[in-house]
Amino acid sequence: MRRLALLLAIALPMSAQFRESITVVRVLVDVRVTDYSGNPISDLTATDFDVKIGGKRAEVESVQFIRRADVPSAPSPVADGTSALQGHLFVVFVQTDFARHPARVHGQMNFLRYADRMIAALAPEDRIAVFQFDSHLKFRLDFTSDKDAVRAALRETLRTNIPPPPPLVPNPALAPFLDREAMRRAADSERGLLLVGDALRNIAGPKTMLLFGWGLGRWSRGVVWMTRDYEKARRALDAARTSIFALDTMHADYHDLELGLMTAAEDTGGFYAKTHVFPQIAVERLQRTLAGHYELELRRPNDLEPGTHDLRIRVKRRGVTVLAPSSYMDRH
Repeated sequence: MRRLALLLAIALPMSAQFRESITVVRVLVDVRVTDYSGNPISDLTATDFDVKIGGKRAEVESVQFIRRADVPSAPSPVADGTSALQGHLFVVFVQTDFARHPARVHGQMNFLRYADRMIAALAPEDRIAVFQFDSHLKFRLDFTSDKDAVRAALRETLRTNIPPPPPLVPNPALAPFLDREAMRRAADSERGLLLVGDALRNIAGPKTMLLFGWGLGRWSRGVVWMTRDYEKARRALDAARTSIFALDTMHADYHDLELGLMTAAEDTGGFYAKTHVFPQIAVERLQRTLAGHYELELRRPNDLEPGTHDLRIRVKRRGVTVLAPSSYMDRH
């Protein structure tokens, strides 16, 4: 009997070590849902969303519509139960053609006039950083709410000079996370996007990239293909909660590398628009779309393997457009 009691005393604590445990991982995804004209739809609930990660259904645990504030204010609830942001972070990424191709330069010069109006319409508390790519990546302005400084930096993107380091700014700031030598060695726009995406990962919260440019990808044998650096940049921007809104400044009805701009916008939860005809329409659509977005809290499927998975978000309502990242990287 004494031996049996001893065996039980040993066995019970050991069995407790093998209790099954389930780790619940929650994922935040930024989603925009608009009508045909780009106006945000703000009355959706968790039951309106159907989400799959890697083909497996992910439970939507909570949904919050975040409306961009029109005037400076601290984050606070508004009358309809949504939230107002104190300010939003924008990154302007301008492609300037180093070879000075007439259609690219003319298109950029023409659109910058409308970009000025777009910057003027941003809320006073929004902050904007400005990058340029011509022969390599250039950092012209760190996050600031000084719209005159932003306009000046945008005008400077028409030049191919070497800009001085931008003025230091309080947090959030990108300067501490950028290597000037790495920027100098960036040989194409995709590598530049990767460096910017890696820097943005160090700053919390959603961000918006406004890509004013003439194209991404490589044209070969009748096909546009995206480079390995683009895939890395896409993952970095996903991790940084950054959506690309690609405004095509090329002065042409159609060009091959516009497919790369479309891909980048679709992959990251933004949209693509041409600006060489009726640029004001593109700007107004962008302004409407950016007026608010949903923050979805998802419960990741427990049997999901580590790696990159397709992300599919559908809204159970007709006549809406859903802008969301197309992939999710699981690192567990």
